[in-house]
Order: sequence, then structure tokens, then C-alpha cells
Amino acid sequence: MDMKSPSWLQGYVESLDIQPLGRYRSDCPVCARKNTFSVSDDGLQRLWYCFHADCNVSGRTGVTLTKDFAKHALSRSQANAPVPRTNNTYELPDTFVSLSRNLDAELYVRSVYAYDAYLSGRADIRYDFKRNRVVFIVKDGKKVVDAVGRSMDGRSPKWYRYGNSKCPFVSGNGERGACVVEDAASACSVSGVVAGVAILGTNLLDDHIQHLSKYPRVFVALDKDATDKAVDMVKTLCRIVPTKLMVLSRDFKNMTKDERDDYLRNYIDR
Repeated sequence: MDMKSPSWLQGYVESLDIQPLGRYRSDCPVCARKNTFSVSDDGLQRLWYCFHADCNVSGRTGVTLTKDFAKHALSRSQANAPVPRTNNTYELPDTFVSLSRNLDAELYVRSVYAYDAYLSGRADIRYDFKRNRVVFIVKDGKKVVDAVGRSMDGRSPKWYRYGNSKCPFVSGNGERGACVVEDAASACSVSGVVAGVAILGTNLLDDHIQHLSKYPRVFVALDKDATDKAVDMVKTLCRIVPTKLMVLSRDFKNMTKDERDDYLRNYIDR
């Protein structure tokens, strides 16, 4: 049991009338916040946590089972086991909540000029209260395939990939082309002009190339210290789609909206 949970909480959780493989939701018995306490029963144990940002209670406990009940629970668990995660499947954790639930998370999104993309629906952005990260949901079309989270408290890594998809994070409409950037925040910041495509690093993968081939033209705009890699990307991509290099003096998410839009349109309208 989590050391921050009171000693009596395990007994409380064990006493709850929850069916095997079932879930329970209620007000937190520790912090008393409304509808923030969650318990799940996988047939062999119960896991619980409160998802209020100021409450850290969590833990797990074994469930007392008869031999027949354990056999029945295990067979149900196997029958209802989640599909193994692949590049095309990802289930969002319950710890992902609305961005508005955490002021610091919302302020961060505003500070990197991603809030407009969030409000307009060009990006699905949430807050992970368990890891204290702003989460950008990665989609393949309309299907959720992954998520990437930016740390709010300085812990490493700064950017955390939740799943194992190789899909890029995409924000915005690509009618005028796509701008390749390193991180999801930068992709959101440019998405009012072009599609922002974050490769979530500096390595161009085959999956990225396949996605980028769908756009009428591509602009590569990595950080200044990754210019050599950006040049290599342009050489690779230009064989498939018209591609230009954008040399940045500073990251898009650190520019004002007018500076960023003027910079992008200057390249697009050439």
C-alpha cells in the first residue's frame, strides 16, 4: 500500500461490494473530494487511487478468493484481457483528465501558444495527474494510438512517450502543407497556418515519411542544434514530396503569434 494512504484504507477497499473485473467510483474517503476515488478489481487484487491533484492516496490489495471463485475470475480475466498494445491500439489511462483541472498545466499550454489549437479542436490536450504532465494525444486519423506528456515539475524525461506507436503527433489542417518539428507543443503552435507534425525527437522514421507523403509540400524546422539532421531529412523527403528547410533562430513555441505566422507565411508564399 502506498505509504501516503492511511492504514485503515486497505480494509475499507476490501469491504467494498465490487464484482470481479468491476470498477467502483465514489467520493474520496480520505480527502472527501467528490467522485475522485476509483477502485478496480481484476479478480486477483484491487487497485485504488484518488485522482485529485492534492491527494496522493493509492495502493493495491489481494482479494480473498475461494478456489472456485479464483478459477472463475481468472477465466473471465483472460476472456476480457485487453488487446496487446501495438502501433495501432492505445487505451487512455483514467489518470488523464481535463486540462482545466490543473492551472499550471493550462498556463503551460498557453505559454507555448498551443492553447488556440486546444480550444479549436486541432489538438487533444489533457493533464495526467499521476505523472504531473501535460499530455498531447497522438492520433492516426481519428483513432487514438499513443500519447506524449511534458513534465510540469522538472522530472526526467522532459517528454515522456506513453505508448509504443511510431506515429507522429499532428495538429491542424494540411491543405497548405506540413511543418516538421520536434515536439508536440511546437506542432500546435504552427497549426493555425499549416499542419504541425511533431516527430517527437530528431529521427525521421519510415512511419513519419509515409505520413508526410500525403501533404502537398513539407517544411522541416528542427531546433538550431539539429540543423545537420534537418538537412538530411530534407534530402530524404524531397524524393517523395516537395520539401524545404526552415532555419530557425529560436523555437516556434518561443515566438509571438505574429512573429511565427509571418515567418511561416514568408516560406509558404515564396
